[in-house]
Amino acid sequence: MDYPTERRFLSAPAAVLDTVAEQLADVDLTLPDYCPDIEKILKCTLIPKLHSKSLSGGQLRVDGSCTVNVLYVESAGKTIRCCEQSVSFSQSFSLRDTPENYVVLTKTKPEYINCRALSPRRLVIHGAFSLYAKVLSVEKSEIYSPPEGLEALIKPAVCADLTALCQEQFTVSEEISAADKPPVESVLHSSVTAGINDVKAVKDKLMVGGELNLRMFYLCDVETGETAKLDYVLPFNQILDCDGVDEDTRNILCCEVMSYDVRLKNDIMSEKPVIALDVKLCLTEQGYTMREENLVCDAFSVGYASAPRFESLNTVTELQPVSESFIEKLPVRVDSGKIGKILDIYADSITFDAMPADGRLAVSGKVNLCMLALDGDDFPMFVERSCGFSHALTTPEGCDRLCFGKVRAPGLSFRLSDDSTAEIRAELKVTGGAMKNECTRVVSDVEVFEDQPLPSGGCALTLYFAGDGENLWSISKAHNTKLELLMRENNLDKIDLDSPQMLLIPKL
Repeated sequence: MDYPTERRFLSAPAAVLDTVAEQLADVDLTLPDYCPDIEKILKCTLIPKLHSKSLSGGQLRVDGSCTVNVLYVESAGKTIRCCEQSVSFSQSFSLRDTPENYVVLTKTKPEYINCRALSPRRLVIHGAFSLYAKVLSVEKSEIYSPPEGLEALIKPAVCADLTALCQEQFTVSEEISAADKPPVESVLHSSVTAGINDVKAVKDKLMVGGELNLRMFYLCDVETGETAKLDYVLPFNQILDCDGVDEDTRNILCCEVMSYDVRLKNDIMSEKPVIALDVKLCLTEQGYTMREENLVCDAFSVGYASAPRFESLNTVTELQPVSESFIEKLPVRVDSGKIGKILDIYADSITFDAMPADGRLAVSGKVNLCMLALDGDDFPMFVERSCGFSHALTTPEGCDRLCFGKVRAPGLSFRLSDDSTAEIRAELKVTGGAMKNECTRVVSDVEVFEDQPLPSGGCALTLYFAGDGENLWSISKAHNTKLELLMRENNLDKIDLDSPQMLLIPKL
């Protein structure tokens, strides 16, 4: 039997590609003439940078470069120097086809690096990093609508419907005056992180306000080896064209630093140096509309034999953007010797998980802290420590997942608590979208057998004793009667029974 039905859908993001590839970085590095000889290597780092990502013809292509940065102690003056070299890479991933509406998420993770000195001026470096690639598209799940003639058990639910999915790459450039800082002669280490501070939506457009945090450790006197630091916050604004967003959309954004370039724009001996910063960013948006839905959990025909078919429907019943900062005190201890002076401390990487705890969402993970310092004899030293953190978020009760989750360290300060221990005060900021997910068994279709009519019976009412564990829906289904009539006949206003009792079951 065919019944006319109203078709309704819920949209959600679905991964059509979720993979990882290993990229090798092999470098034979010979110091340029202006660099002094190497006495001791302090730190060798892989810094992957993504220049472009494009999807066409079922092929996702990611192009970028990997910079090998070597911090070392030079043999003449025992000061810190740096040398680096970049190698390009290109990686392709195959998809079955190109989705109509999609976003591409990428991230990199250094895995290992081995550095071997063949001479005081030549290094052979072998390393690898992981390139993660995910393609999200919009997947629609149909919500079954019962036609007339069927009895249906309805579960009201609030569901998040994905109405917008968009992405945009853009570049932020700035010339930073360092006139009030010691002169910049050589950049030893730099890092750039990005975060979103404000999002406003109008019809099909998003106005996004964020900030870039540049941290730079540099050599300010080549003769003496004196170093200095620069912390710079650069606000940025961007308007995204994003079909489907409006004032009522709940927007979850991810801001990814694909690559950046820090360079001295003017002559190195200038009294007013200018630092040129170019950062390539990628903004990704998921926009949701919360709406009330009636989910059909069971259905049957009162006139004919019928067989419902079921499926599992995953829905997001709660959604809240997260932007939360907290302070962690993290100790960095030197195993042997003393710390004479701390030159710089930075967060090399942050790993974390978001898990439910006491009914709410909590993040916990590790910050990999790197410290450049001078020991008691004024000889440069490098210390690396992994420090744990945890924080309970102020999210709605029952949230169990953090979409587009990110933890960064926009602020770091330190003090020496004793001769061998530095106490780091880290400002950590969590962003993303807290979600509450539910899985419900729902009806996907009902097959009605017109050639198998159900007998009506010989009486208008049946006396039935309902025992423990029974409810009015299961009783009405077993006796082929309408739930509404059963409730009215017995003067009941809810499906569940408080206790075993006698019921009058009306026949149609």
